[in-house]
Amino acid sequence: MQREVKKADCFLRGKFRHLTKFSLVGILNTLVDFLVFTALNGIFGAGYMISQIGGYSFGVLNSFIFNKKWTFGDRNSGKKRLLEFCQFLIVNGISLAVTLIAMSYLVGKMGFNLYAGKILVTLAAQFTNFVLYKFWIF
Repeated sequence: MQREVKKADCFLRGKFRHLTKFSLVGILNTLVDFLVFTALNGIFGAGYMISQIGGYSFGVLNSFIFNKKWTFGDRNSGKKRLLEFCQFLIVNGISLAVTLIAMSYLVGKMGFNLYAGKILVTLAAQFTNFVLYKFWIF
């Protein structure tokens, strides 16, 4: 029992804490993204490109709030929040552009299932986002 507690402590407070917290926030962001994406595409018929922009945007807002406050903390307290938010938007703007291009290719050109393509591009974007959030923004 004591050994299990130490393993959990390593992931939540130890050397893997940022990655663990980022992953948990990422799951929440993905749920928000997929819910908005599905509502826009399936209920409102917005098309997958507009739905991707809408879903991704809501996920980004959720991501900024939770990653700033919980994952990485407010350790750059002297840094202006506006600059930090602009950096966050730059990173996510690049990720959004890459996901749009990749989805267009996977779904439009290769005939992938819409949701399979979305899952692939979401996973690919998360690696880049984590590295840039940790070392450039927060």
